[in-house]
Amino acid sequence: MRNVTVADALRTHGRVPAGGAGPWHPGAVATRILICDDHPLFRGGLAAALADEPEVEVADQVGSLAALRAALPGTAPDLVLLDIDLPDGSGLDAVAEVAAMATVVMISAYDDPNLVRRAMQDGAAGYIRKDTDPVELLRLVHRAAEGKTALSGDMALRVAESLRRDPDERAFDRAVASLPPRQREVVSLIADGKTNREIAEALCISEGTVKNYVTRILEVTGASDRTKLAVLLVRQQMSH
Repeated sequence: MRNVTVADALRTHGRVPAGGAGPWHPGAVATRILICDDHPLFRGGLAAALADEPEVEVADQVGSLAALRAALPGTAPDLVLLDIDLPDGSGLDAVAEVAAMATVVMISAYDDPNLVRRAMQDGAAGYIRKDTDPVELLRLVHRAAEGKTALSGDMALRVAESLRRDPDERAFDRAVASLPPRQREVVSLIADGKTNREIAEALCISEGTVKNYVTRILEVTGASDRTKLAVLLVRQQMSH
């Protein structure tokens, strides 16, 4: 039996399976979400599914990059769900611009790991396929709203597979094992999708110290940036 998609959710009045994406903390401030997708059916189904979430507010829905740029100042979203194929350009080309104003999660029919890498290198917090089960989709949206990486396990594996030679897997394992205990703690938290600020709070150190640790970890492991490091760590966890 195939998974129910968000478009299917629209056909059943936008409801997702009972229980939603998981518990939320009562009293939390609602996350304002702006959806940018040029398919009205998908966009409407996604908005309907999100509307059932108590801690989510759909601030606006738009179908082009021009409409997105016009809507951003007035809606002041916390999170933008951004499609790749839009009538006036590629959402990928707008990631860095939009990420300066809100958290960005790509939502696309494509599952090319190279697109995922490009989006996240430009500042996206995650990447969700359009055929993702609604409950999983909402879980990933919540992760992004919490400042965590929003990437499903299968997508993380696909991206990791594209990085098999960057660096060599066994060399990467040895490099991580050679790190001092404090830096290995940072590595563990990066693998959990924590931001530098969250790592600083968890370890009771300054954010500047975390940044220095991350720089050193990148040097030792050979990962060229934090996104590649996070994906390699996910692959390492799943292979052990």
